[in-house]
Amino acid sequence: MTLLAGVSGAAASSPRQRILAVAEHQIGYHDAGDYCTKFGPCETWCSLFLTWVWERAGVPVPRLAFTGYLYDWARGATYVLGPRAAPEPGDAVLFGTGPASVSTSLHTGIVEGVYPGYLVTIEGDSLHAVRRYVVPLRNPQLVGEPGPIYGYASPQGLGGGQAIAARAAASSRLPTLSSALIARQDPAARASVQHRRLLRAIAALRAFQHMPFQTPQVLIDWTGVNTGLVQVRVSSTMPMSYAVGAWEAFLHRFNDAGHAYAVSFQAPPDPPVSGSPPSISGSPSIGQTLTETHGVWTNTPTAYTYQWEDCDPTGQSCSEVSGASGQTYTVTTADIGRTIRVREVASNPGGVGQSATSAATAVVTAAEPPSGQGAGG
Repeated sequence: MTLLAGVSGAAASSPRQRILAVAEHQIGYHDAGDYCTKFGPCETWCSLFLTWVWERAGVPVPRLAFTGYLYDWARGATYVLGPRAAPEPGDAVLFGTGPASVSTSLHTGIVEGVYPGYLVTIEGDSLHAVRRYVVPLRNPQLVGEPGPIYGYASPQGLGGGQAIAARAAASSRLPTLSSALIARQDPAARASVQHRRLLRAIAALRAFQHMPFQTPQVLIDWTGVNTGLVQVRVSSTMPMSYAVGAWEAFLHRFNDAGHAYAVSFQAPPDPPVSGSPPSISGSPSIGQTLTETHGVWTNTPTAYTYQWEDCDPTGQSCSEVSGASGQTYTVTTADIGRTIRVREVASNPGGVGQSATSAATAVVTAAEPPSGQGAGG
């Protein structure tokens, strides 16, 4: 996933970027329904997952099983932000009403991206798995979060030897900066086309939560957000029409009209479809060579096969000529008194199209016809 709201100017090996890399690698990990994981003891593990990720990214945090302890650790070791502050990728987002107890500090996740009106998060112990979510700031419960956002915890101090007082001052300033990130607070943003698109994207969150969606033939995933549209990639081993149908079925399944998406498809093309049949050039006389010219096909054929046929004088009652499967055919004495046609089949990486058949030639004669008389059509 390409984040559009990353850590500006950060080195490739910055702790925040390492946090995102470690977290993303764990998406899809799940317990067996018993809360037993590699992140810690057999218990609810959203905070265990987050501190496990931070630790592997180089943050000197202890393994904490309670989200309120995570808030307390950051308040003393790094800094915390209020619910209306502007978080950074790598921060912990904390859901509930405060850090006091397990009944008020309910869940946590890692902020992966920050967009107007919502966050992208990676969360442990979400339906017993590590999942990526799109969380609307105004109503996180809309996508199944257990409560509102009560704060953010940073994995890093402000640096440069600044004291806790300086961190607190920075924290108090950040809420005033968040109006640029929370579009509903910005009257200019409310009127913009981009903001209207973002509102549609937020309304489409139900389908987001189910990506990636995978079957043996198709994978539907999203890669980021750009100009207010969610960038969706549909990869399929089946032809393009199947991939498009799978995407439409996905939207229908999750009650989503799809207006908030920019979709790219990675799939083989549909098999070729004939637009006009092949034709035959050459004289239908003994010893003469007839040549097939490709018909018109859609979907960019990459290969063709041929089969020549003998027909009655009216061009009907045709039978295949054994071994005549090239693009040219030499007329033999067995063809005298009959007509000849050719059947062409085009194919591409998506499959084989239906055959297309030329018109029959004139009746084959023993000698070359007079000048100007070519194959019949």
